[in-house]
Amino acid sequence: MSSLRGRVISMAMIVSWAFLLLSCKADTTSNKEAEALIKWKDSLPNQSVFDSWVFPTHTNSFSSTPPSPCEWYGITCNQSGSVIGINLASTGLKGTLQNLDLSSFQNLLVLDLKFNNLTGTIPNDIGIVSKLHLLNLSTNSFNGSLPLSLANLTQIRELDISRNHLSGEIPANIGNLSNLSLLNLKDNQLSGGLTVGIGALSNLVTLDLSMNNLRGPIPHQIGDCSKLMYLSLSNNQLNGTIPNSIGNLLGLHRLLDLSYNSLGGKIPPQLGRLTSLENLNLSHNNLTGSIPNSLGNMVSLLDINLSHNCLEGHVPNTSVFQSAQPEAFGNNNALCGNIKGPRPCIETEQKGGIKKKQRLLISSLVGALLFSFIFLGILAYLWRKKSPANLVKQDSIPKGHNRFSAWHFNAKLLYEDILEATNSFDDMYCIGVGRMGKVYRVNIPGCDVLAVKKLNFQASDEAEIENIKHFGKKVAALTHIKHRNIVKLFAFVSQGIDAFLVYEFMERGSLADMLRSENGAKELDWMKRIHIVKGVAYALCYMHHDCVPPILHRDVSSKNVLLDSEFEAHVSDFGAARFLKPDSSKWTTAVAGTYGYLAPEFAYSMVVSEKCDVYSFGVLALEVLMGKHPGERICCLRSSSAVERIQLGDVLDPRLSPPATQNIADKLALVMSIAVSCLSANPQARPTMTSVSRLLESRNAGS
Repeated sequence: MSSLRGRVISMAMIVSWAFLLLSCKADTTSNKEAEALIKWKDSLPNQSVFDSWVFPTHTNSFSSTPPSPCEWYGITCNQSGSVIGINLASTGLKGTLQNLDLSSFQNLLVLDLKFNNLTGTIPNDIGIVSKLHLLNLSTNSFNGSLPLSLANLTQIRELDISRNHLSGEIPANIGNLSNLSLLNLKDNQLSGGLTVGIGALSNLVTLDLSMNNLRGPIPHQIGDCSKLMYLSLSNNQLNGTIPNSIGNLLGLHRLLDLSYNSLGGKIPPQLGRLTSLENLNLSHNNLTGSIPNSLGNMVSLLDINLSHNCLEGHVPNTSVFQSAQPEAFGNNNALCGNIKGPRPCIETEQKGGIKKKQRLLISSLVGALLFSFIFLGILAYLWRKKSPANLVKQDSIPKGHNRFSAWHFNAKLLYEDILEATNSFDDMYCIGVGRMGKVYRVNIPGCDVLAVKKLNFQASDEAEIENIKHFGKKVAALTHIKHRNIVKLFAFVSQGIDAFLVYEFMERGSLADMLRSENGAKELDWMKRIHIVKGVAYALCYMHHDCVPPILHRDVSSKNVLLDSEFEAHVSDFGAARFLKPDSSKWTTAVAGTYGYLAPEFAYSMVVSEKCDVYSFGVLALEVLMGKHPGERICCLRSSSAVERIQLGDVLDPRLSPPATQNIADKLALVMSIAVSCLSANPQARPTMTSVSRLLESRNAGS
């Protein structure tokens, strides 16, 4: 009996000792974690988020209670008192992660530091936290490259490091993260190619690598990510063709976005298998051929965009395409169809073929018409040779001889017709006065209403005539520009001492006049104003990055933004624009621009770069929000402390009611944030217009 009692007592002692050992180990772990957190806190600037991060003070000096971080703000512990979560998202946190000893957190599952002001690099030993399930460092200012040790986070489910300043390549071993369901690296400066290892991410549901500088082809292995529901590779420099294997991603539901790349070849008909997809964007690429009929099977599509490619042929006449917006097919080679947007198709064959007699009849008619055209062409040539208003461009202009010369314009726009329509440029037809001349409303019978800018400079001798000719040749290149947010320039015309530019007419006049008018300002509701800012951004992005050679506007202002009948913004006045040399980032030239919109560096350098246009855009964006030029407030906005204190309501036009929804308020806040970034005193700190356009478009897409 005593022997049994002894064994029971021994067992109880063993259990007690084991419990004490476990408790001691947990206390040691907790103490180590607390010390690591305090050390990191002490390395950062003082900030209120850490007010609770203190060791307890004990009146009893013999107390052995270890410090516990489990009650601290943003810290979550398990039942053993070990830290499993650090969540300081959206707290305004400043500093770096360099003094955070990650090796102290052996049980950490969640590290969420998104929407803060953290800088520096991501620690190279981030992979030591091997149990991590979620790592979110998005919307900070981290730089450097992605650590290779990320591949050690084999248990991770969500990895989001979007909207930072990361560079370098995506690690090739990222395919090790086989449990990953979300990978978001958008809006960084990542380069290199898409690693084939992405195909090994078999549990991936969301993949967003948009708004980077990724190059090369899309690997066909991406089709192995069978659980993907959201795929965005837009706004990169990807080339090659669209892999057929993307058609295997039958789970794609929310988005497939490959826009703003350099993808070529044909649209794979296999995409028609994506019957659950709601949003498809293949715009702004170099896609050729016709639209596959199989895309008509994508019955779940809510939005499709195939614009700005080299597509041709019939647009499938199915409900998917009938309900699409007309601009979804714009700026292609020769698309046609019985839907809104493309021109109607002209049938060249009848069903069942054409009989031999019909072919002979058609051949005869074609021959007769061809003969008639040749005959009329000869008559027209002879008439033009005799006509005093000879439209052939002359290589030389004799002194004192008025010889009409024109480049790239409709023959109906004869100089005499314009003089007659304006009564020799009578002021009653004048609709505006700019730095380079007056603008007239011209209504020529048989033509659309035009805007004609009569330039101030006149030629008095042969040298000045040659200068006008040289200017005309430069401006002639601008007549080839076709962009929905740029006023179409039809022609540059010079006759003797006079010269003028012929533009399309904008019904609602300038943005400056609309904002100045009480009634006009009220017509421009918040959504219209957001759309105007986006339109100007798209136009400048096109000029800076899509034109060869690139074009600087040099005078971005509300006077040079015109509105059509639908309040669509059109950037105007390219008379002041100059071409940027391909081998130079700058062009030194005479003073240009409007006071209040000029970048500060221009005052001392007299050098114009694309960053000057970016600065002017920032002023313009604020003007659209405020309803008036921001004036002295620009200086205040260059101060980082002032930017943090400013409220959206402080910069909104009081003539309009406050935003009706949170969605509109968020979009206005984004415009304000972008505008402030464009006003940086350091030109290199300003974003490019490509970045601005991407930000505005990504928010528009709801991402």
